[in-house]
Amino acid sequence: MKDQNKQTVRIFIEEALNRGNLRVIDEVIHASYRYDSPNESMQGGEQLKAFVLALRSAFPDLYIAIEEQIAEGQSVCTRISLSGSHQGPFLGVPATGKSVQLQGVIISRFEGPLIAHEWELLDQLGLLQQLGLVKQ
Repeated sequence: MKDQNKQTVRIFIEEALNRGNLRVIDEVIHASYRYDSPNESMQGGEQLKAFVLALRSAFPDLYIAIEEQIAEGQSVCTRISLSGSHQGPFLGVPATGKSVQLQGVIISRFEGPLIAHEWELLDQLGLLQQLGLVKQ
C-alpha cells in the first residue's frame, strides 16, 4: 500500500501539476479533499482544479521534480523542487517574467487509495525574493 500511495502522489504531481491534466484529479483525489499551507486552504476537487489552472496560467512552464518520498501508514511525505517563470498573475501578484526555483515538502494523507488531505510547506520567502517583491 505504501508504494501504491507514493505512486498516486507521483501521478498527481506529474499529470495534474506538471502537465495540467485536470482529469487525473477526479481519479486520485478524495471527495472530501482538503489542502492546507501557511497562506492557503482549499477544499474539494473543484477548488483544487481552479488552483491548478491559476498556477499553470501564472507559471506555464511549471515543473515539479520529486526529489524523495517517504511513506508511513496512510501518509506520504514528498520532498520537491519547483521551477517555472512567472508569466501571469498569481495570488494578487502581476506577472514579473522572472524565473523561480523553490524547495518544498508535501505531506499527503490517504483515505483508501485516494489523497484526502495535504499539507504543503514551500520556501515562500525565497519565492518573494526571486520575484523581486522582497529584498534579499
